This record gives sequence, structure tokens and C-alpha cells, in this order.
Amino acid sequence: MPDFAYVAVGSDGNRFEGTATAQSEAALEKQLRARDQFLVQASLAESDTIDLSQVRFFERISRRDIIFFTTQLSTIVSSGVNLVDGLVDVELQAAKIPLKQVVAALRRDIEGGLPLSSALERHPKVFDELYVNIVRAGEATGRVDQALDDLVQQLEWQEELSGRIREATTYPLMITGLLGVLLTVLVVFTIPQFTRLYQNLNTKLQLPAPTRIVQAVATAIGTNWLLILASIVFAWVYYQYRVQTPDGAIAISRLILRIPLVGDAVRKIAFSRFAHYFGTLHAAGLEVLPTLTLMERVIGNPYLSMRFRSAVNRVVAGEALSRALAATGEFPPVVIQMLSLGEKTGHMAKSLEQVRLYYDREVDASVKRALSMFGPVALIGLASIFVLIAVAFYLPMFNLARALAVRP
Repeated sequence: MPDFAYVAVGSDGNRFEGTATAQSEAALEKQLRARDQFLVQASLAESDTIDLSQVRFFERISRRDIIFFTTQLSTIVSSGVNLVDGLVDVELQAAKIPLKQVVAALRRDIEGGLPLSSALERHPKVFDELYVNIVRAGEATGRVDQALDDLVQQLEWQEELSGRIREATTYPLMITGLLGVLLTVLVVFTIPQFTRLYQNLNTKLQLPAPTRIVQAVATAIGTNWLLILASIVFAWVYYQYRVQTPDGAIAISRLILRIPLVGDAVRKIAFSRFAHYFGTLHAAGLEVLPTLTLMERVIGNPYLSMRFRSAVNRVVAGEALSRALAATGEFPPVVIQMLSLGEKTGHMAKSLEQVRLYYDREVDASVKRALSMFGPVALIGLASIFVLIAVAFYLPMFNLARALAVRP
């Protein structure tokens, strides 16, 4: 177990400094409380030896860790357990050291008098603006437990959506990578060797057109590989530069929306995010205008965010949300109709829930449709390339055999 250097204050106000061995900072705090002392500051004591069990490279807080923390926090708030005591238990249960450190910092801030949302706000790399605002809205309405439950559902939906996207892109990327390696080996190494072999056997042999094409490609790549590599690096750097500028990000995201199948899936994912986030914030009690301002930053597509910003400006000017979104020309009629119904009936949360369910189904359908279309297209592409390579390999062999057959 690690050694901690600590500063504590007794019940009489006296200050204590020392070192102690404990499993974690939370365990150290329990030890000190048993002695009627309260932990003020703690850090790992310097030691000449290194505990390799505490050395973890590249460990970071994942979305699964945040889901674990939020679920535990929701249970604490719902059960009425003291928040500080509950966070001590969460710290003990956390498996990752970075998460333990964040929970310990939250506990100290709350013990020092900060509300939960303000304590969370001090860790923007772990808890984003949306997370903090949902908790703050729950505090303002007295429904923190409901806000945390909504957050758990929201985070689990994000994790599930990310999993579906990874599943949809892994197979195409794997096929493309393997095809690229295979073509590199064939074009750069194998085909030139066979070409030289055929020419050495018969210098007058006229190579077929497919073989000459493959040979020309191989020669071009072998001669200009440095220029090709530099061009790829330049294109990547230029893309990164463009995507980081507002105009460039908007132009690229708009282009992506025009790609068949891919653009449709990206658009539906953005609308699904809108329904999820807007519904969660609305249910937590946050006002419409602050909610819409947040929506602009979490839709996930710069072009759609720009169009959504124009709708927010219309709402600020006094126009109804459904009409403002219809004026952008990007939101489909089903979203507009459901939002209009929610405005008329006063049941906006229910309407947003229906939109969310609709787009959850649509996202699944779009991803499956893209995968089902990719299979035949990839198969045709692979078959065409391998037929060309096979022809390039075997045609010279047939020509050489014919030439040898007619030799006297």
C-alpha cells in the first residue's frame, strides 16, 4: 500500500502533519476520522522505491467509467446517503487511479461547501458542459436524482451509438487496409519480378495490355514513392488545417452530408443527438434558450450546427421553435410535426421522446443499409482488382508458351 504525506485538522483546531500508509486517500481519511482528525491535504509520500503496481501508462477515464460514476452517484442521491460519505465509497470502488483522483477532488470540493455542479465544472476534461448543465438544472428544480438517471441513459445511449459506428466502420477499414497491403506487395514487388522474368526468357515478347498497365503503375509508384508519400502527408495536414477552421469544417461537413448512404446516416445521427440531448435537458428543467445554445455545440456536424444557429436566432426573436427549425430546411417534417405538437399540447418532453425513438430506429436502419450496400460494392471492387491482377500474371505466360510452341 502507498504511503501518504498528509495535513489534518483536529476537532480543537490544531494542525497535524505526518505520513500514513493507506489503500487510498479515502481510506486515509477514514483512519484520521477515527482519531477525530479531518483530512485537509494528502499526497503520495516520496520513496526511494517504486511500486510498479501503481505505475499505469496511458490510463484515462473512459465513457464507461463516467457511466459507472454517474450510476453510483444517482444511487447515492436517490437513497438519501450523505453525498460526501457516498463519494468516499465510490472512490474505494473505482478501479482506475485517475477516476479515484477526480472523485477525491469532488469530495473535497463538496465538503468545502461547493454544490455538486460547481465541483463537476472544475473537471471539464471528464464532465463536459452538457453533463454539468444537466446536474445544475436538477439542482435548481430539486430533481438531482432524476437528472442523474437521465444522464445515465444519455451516456449509455452514446456508448451504444459509438459501438454501432465502430462496428459499421471496422469491416470497411479492415478490408481497405488489407487490400492496400496486398496491392502494394503485388504491384511493387511481385509483378516487376514476373515482368523481368518474361523479358529475360524472350526479349521480343510483347506483354499484354493488362500487364503493361500494372507494370506502369508499379514503375510509377516505385519511382515516385517519396513524392506520393509527401503528397499524402500534405493532403492530411491540409485537411486537418481546413477542418479546424470554421469555414473549412462547415464545407467538409456539408460535403459529407452529400455522400450517398454515409450522409444520410450522419444526418440521422445528428438529429438523434438533438432529440436525446434536448429531451434530457428539457426533462431536467433547463430553460429553452440555454438548452438550444447547448444543442448547437453537441449536434456533431458543423454545417448542421450553423443551420441550427440560425433557428436559435429566430427563437430569440420570438418565433416558435418548430417554425424556426422548419425555416432551416434541414430538419425533416417528422421532427417539425412532433415539436409543433409538443408546443401546442404543452407535452414537449413526450414529443421529444417520440422523436428520439424514431431516430434511434432510423440510425440502426441507416447503419445496416450502409453495411448491406458496402458488401456487394466491396465484392465487385475486389473481384475486379483480382481479375486484373490474375490476367496480368497469366497472359504473359500464355503468350510465352505460344511463342515457344511455334519456335522451330
